[in-house]
Amino acid sequence: MLKDAVRGAVLKLLEPLVKLLLDAGVGVGDFMSLVKVAYVKVASERDGKGAGERGNIGRIAVVTGLNRPEIAAILAKGEAGSKSTEHSRQRAERVLSGWWADEEFLTPQGEAAVLRLKGPRRSFEALCRRYSGEYRTAPILDELLRVRAVRRMPEGRIQALSRTYATVRWDPEGIAALGDQLAECCATLVANLEQPTRPRLARQVVNARLDPRYAPVLIRDIENNLRIQADSLHDTLNDPLHRAAPGAPAMRLGVGIYVFEGASDEVERGNAAPRASPRTPKRRKRRG
Repeated sequence: MLKDAVRGAVLKLLEPLVKLLLDAGVGVGDFMSLVKVAYVKVASERDGKGAGERGNIGRIAVVTGLNRPEIAAILAKGEAGSKSTEHSRQRAERVLSGWWADEEFLTPQGEAAVLRLKGPRRSFEALCRRYSGEYRTAPILDELLRVRAVRRMPEGRIQALSRTYATVRWDPEGIAALGDQLAECCATLVANLEQPTRPRLARQVVNARLDPRYAPVLIRDIENNLRIQADSLHDTLNDPLHRAAPGAPAMRLGVGIYVFEGASDEVERGNAAPRASPRTPKRRKRRG
């Protein structure tokens, strides 16, 4: 039962995360590489060693389910072991990358050549076969058209518009900040499960039956109030009186504030208001 609850919670956590991964062109292979690195890193730290030190490989294999050569390779490479390989990359991403790197599909100036759709050589079909292992080119073309990485030209030719499959153009600093905030939030909630007698403050205030007409005004007022509180907390936390002296032990302390919105659970599940169960009529007692 506990594992089922954990699986359900992890699935809820993964859904918005996978949306980010899909938008960024990160496939399942890349994600699994990251998962393996995270498992080895955490298991190694629990073994009493730092993430960069070689832990007890046998014990890590027992608790993670990974084989020893994989663990040894990850410990040797560290986080660099999570970098994608050509095999693990998403198919559309592999095709696009090959288009911009393979001399057969480049112009003399080193740009991605405009390709005809079909043909055994120097065509989009040949490109897909070489870099995706997929003989059906239509799904890959549809996906690249959807994310506007390519476009159709006259006479059925295909032109590459982007070097990356990613459907968004986020900056690396913003992605790093997102990772930090997600990690901090999860760490707090997990710590509260592990130490229920000394929980950190993690309060959630929700109206699950809000009339959507009032949402814009409420969001505006809530955000204005939270900005004022956040500015006050920032000044308190960063008061020079609280700063550790150079060379002295220091720690990180902060508060995360966010507003969320979505469909009501009742609406998503299609639950109607519960109907009152019919009452069983009472029998009248006969008067003696």
